[in-house]
Amino acid sequence: MNEVRVINTWANVKGKLFLRLTNYDRNRSDIEKKVYVKFFDLAILLYCDCREWGFEGFYVNKKQLLVWNQNIKNIFAAALENTFCRNNTFVTHITNLLPSGLIHSEEDETDIADMDNLIMVLTNKAVHFGAAMLLNLHELKKLADQLDSDLYLLPSSVHEILAICTDQHEDVSFLTNAVNYYEVKPEDYLSDNVYYFDREKCEVTIAVPA
Repeated sequence: MNEVRVINTWANVKGKLFLRLTNYDRNRSDIEKKVYVKFFDLAILLYCDCREWGFEGFYVNKKQLLVWNQNIKNIFAAALENTFCRNNTFVTHITNLLPSGLIHSEEDETDIADMDNLIMVLTNKAVHFGAAMLLNLHELKKLADQLDSDLYLLPSSVHEILAICTDQHEDVSFLTNAVNYYEVKPEDYLSDNVYYFDREKCEVTIAVPA
């Protein structure tokens, strides 16, 4: 299969584009070469998954917009639809994803297992670059309504977002420390900020800047 011909055809790549989040400041020099949209301290990137064709995926750069004859609005719309399709979202209790050795912190004597009804994880089915769920207002609203509360959102890594009810836990600094406890790898780091989802306005803002 001719790799160049495949990826240069919009009809081929349209269904393979996905949103990914990364920290803007930590990756600024690399991000500037790609198509991106700034989102607070983060950057929303577009990734083309080429596994079906047997070769490596790539982040969309500005040159490819010209090759595909598409504007940013169109490619982001395609990526949004692919990323948040119904069979690609995954919302669960945190204890369903944590290894058993990580549910207790000796440092602050916090048993995460006791909080499984409070802390939820939003990611994708592969649990791989699933932090883009921070942008999924539909799922955030659905979860907030189910919990009957606004949400604090913690970008624990590029792979997932943690959500917790604002009316059940006000110690946001503790939540940030809890995320740090999981020892996120440098390449998986996303942000130290805590975000806030207002279910009435259906919008995400920064709750507590790092």
